[in-house]
Amino acid sequence: MKDFGELGITIKRLRTDNAPEFTTTNWSNKKAYKVKERPFTTFLSRNGIVHETTTIRSPQSNGKIERFHQHYTKLFYSKDKKLNQNELQHYLNKYYYFYNFERCHSSLNTKTPFQTLQKFLRK
Repeated sequence: MKDFGELGITIKRLRTDNAPEFTTTNWSNKKAYKVKERPFTTFLSRNGIVHETTTIRSPQSNGKIERFHQHYTKLFYSKDKKLNQNELQHYLNKYYYFYNFERCHSSLNTKTPFQTLQKFLRK
């Protein structure tokens, strides 16, 4: 939130999949299900951010993050070496920077996500 705030962007809505760290859904009543509050969802509601979840078994509705996971899984997954939490965080931070500020994306007309975001901020 701080990084986006520094760019003048207010986060109004956030979409996640239905992983247990985000929500726990009770599917016993198919017409009306309950979502159990998690620290993550509590944080969002306290900050006025709407939490949306994707439809179950529809990775295409969360395609950007699915593709991102595909990329970094290929980079970090190795049967020969296991990273500890600090090493993994270090490599993820480096990869986030590369992915968002250096890597040109064909879907963004060979621009980085940050370059594309800047275009929208200038409007």
